Amino acid sequence: MSSKIQITINGKVTAVKPDTSILQAAEESGIKIPTLCYQEHLKPLGRCRLCVVEIEGKDRLVTSC
Repeated sequence: MSSKIQITINGKVTAVKPDTSILQAAEESGIKIPTLCYQEHLKPLGRCRLCVVEIEGKDRLVTSC
């Protein structure tokens, strides 16, 4: 049995697998985050820093991938 964690994105609560990216979690919740370099078949590297999100409690933006 796969355990899930509960997260909140834009006030919407959802449960996802612990290894889910912010981008994937948002997508699964029906929330669109614009992306420029995301390709489903490529490993997410987060090097370009173009797709960033704000996380409550963090003092800087983080990559959504």
